[in-house]
Amino acid sequence: MQTITFVQQFASPTLDHFFRLMSDLGSTEAYIIFLLGTYLALDARLGQRLGLFVLFGFYLNFHLKGLIGTERPFLIDPAVARTPEAIPTSGPGFPSGHAQMSLTFWGYAASWLKRPWFWAVAVLLVALISLSRLYLGMHFLVDVVGGLLIGAFYTVVVAFAEPVWASLKGVPRPMRALAGFLIPLFLLLVLPPPGLESSLIMGAMAAFGSAPLLLPYKPPARLGPRLLVAFVGIVFVFAALTASSLLLPEDFKRNPLGGFIRYFAVAYIGLYLTPWLAQRLGIAPRKTRAAH
Repeated sequence: MQTITFVQQFASPTLDHFFRLMSDLGSTEAYIIFLLGTYLALDARLGQRLGLFVLFGFYLNFHLKGLIGTERPFLIDPAVARTPEAIPTSGPGFPSGHAQMSLTFWGYAASWLKRPWFWAVAVLLVALISLSRLYLGMHFLVDVVGGLLIGAFYTVVVAFAEPVWASLKGVPRPMRALAGFLIPLFLLLVLPPPGLESSLIMGAMAAFGSAPLLLPYKPPARLGPRLLVAFVGIVFVFAALTASSLLLPEDFKRNPLGGFIRYFAVAYIGLYLTPWLAQRLGIAPRKTRAAH
């Protein structure tokens, strides 16, 4: 708590707004934009890998939180909460998902792109997102440091596992796509992490594990069409999320299998339908073989 009170002695309305913005970069909505944007506009192979690794990282984070079960700072002292997010937030604090997953996403992306300037951006974003969780009173220092260490270890393991990923190219694509769908479903039904968001995580993971194999995709060559495809895909996905939230029965959405189906279908709109439309309209090139 001393670290939080030290950081908050510099608090101001401007810093409140800034660190809420930094914290929002680790939200579900932000990762939808980042992952879809990477897949549709930058590099489909990187987008698929980031999707699988980040989503499985969230799965591990949920399990660790359920296993360790530490309280959040604002539950002990409500005065440290500097964001409305603290009101509906429930669940344990260790490890910080924002810290862990920001390091996983930006760290893996930087290691893939191998650009010094991007490494600098990645380090800065991870630091600011992690600091925001202290400033806003959402996590203790140990939560943030633990999240960063777990994220670093996980990212290193993922990087060293690249040869295993490459060896799977010899397996027929339909079999890999089926495995990419069934493994997340199995984990959800047999080893479910706590929280309703587990259906979102595993449904989206199943889509990232199968859609790129069923419809190989390469972003357009020019910047304008790349941004157009990404924009359309992101709009489609958020529209589908909103429509499904309004139209589907609550029992279906809260059921683990129902939630899995919902988010799997929504993710397919971004990862399959959008690339298919882009290819049919001649905006994106058609690929005959997958490099995923």
